[in-house]
Amino acid sequence: MTVALAVLAVVSGGSFLFYGYETLFSEPPRGEFDRYGMPDVRRFVGTAQLLGGAGVLIGLLVAPVGAAAALGLATMMFLGLVVRYRIHDAPRLMVPAGSLFVVNCALVGLFLAR
Repeated sequence: MTVALAVLAVVSGGSFLFYGYETLFSEPPRGEFDRYGMPDVRRFVGTAQLLGGAGVLIGLLVAPVGAAAALGLATMMFLGLVVRYRIHDAPRLMVPAGSLFVVNCALVGLFLAR
């Protein structure tokens, strides 16, 4: 296992475990999903974030699981960028999703190379 894979997996997995928990159990994300015009998908997104974060960390032991989880998270971040673009969010608000999109795309490649 490369250092880059381990570091990126911990960053991505940890981030999505945190964001998933916040999305499901914290008040501010509820307002954000209302602002996006998609309040009904908050629970799905939070659950997917938790599962994806766990999957990326499991990928350190089982590479195909990590690749699939990272691909799912990259797709979710891409769709998040599309939503933010459509509601005309400031570019600075797109940085976290854009960064995590890039990290998870890199993880897909790193997991598949194992």
